Amino acid sequence: MFSNGRLAVRSTLAAGLAGMAMLAAAPALAATGSADAAAVAPAGNTTPAGAGSFKTWAAAQKAAGFTLFVPKKTDGLKRTHNILVSRCTATTKVRFDVYAQWGTKTFMALDQNNSGAACSNFGAATFIKNYKISGVTYRLMGFCGRAHQPSCSSKAASLALSWKAGSHFNVAFSKGVLRGTLVTFATSIKKV
Repeated sequence: MFSNGRLAVRSTLAAGLAGMAMLAAAPALAATGSADAAAVAPAGNTTPAGAGSFKTWAAAQKAAGFTLFVPKKTDGLKRTHNILVSRCTATTKVRFDVYAQWGTKTFMALDQNNSGAACSNFGAATFIKNYKISGVTYRLMGFCGRAHQPSCSSKAASLALSWKAGSHFNVAFSKGVLRGTLVTFATSIKKV
């Protein structure tokens, strides 16, 4: 039942990210990490509680069993759903993936896990640009620039920005915002 709820929440993404399951199967990103990003470690010595839907970051962090990060700059968008924690299917080890979204038609979302790589593949996207900020490489992809798709510099473009810091792998998604806004959202993350 949880997975159906998760798919319902993600249907908002599907409008702009046709065929998206969740994360980019992007090539490994060489990143040394900033002070905050390098500090990613398990959240205490607790065993993960497991998958579920959580109202608070603290509860989601306990369920996931690793330190979570939350964006401080959301361009005025409010978090629209509970924080979703699910099993990362890209590894045989017990790892969890955490998803939160701000906004609905215009939105930004953050997906994070501690497996060191993407948990799934969101489909074919156009490479737009790499950003290197505070020692971390961010890879920007978009559903744009091809036949029947908006320009990659348009607010209508659906974007995905992925980066790795230590064993922490993140993807920020957007629809209805410019790429600079998505980069600001992603680089504003701080520990819960």
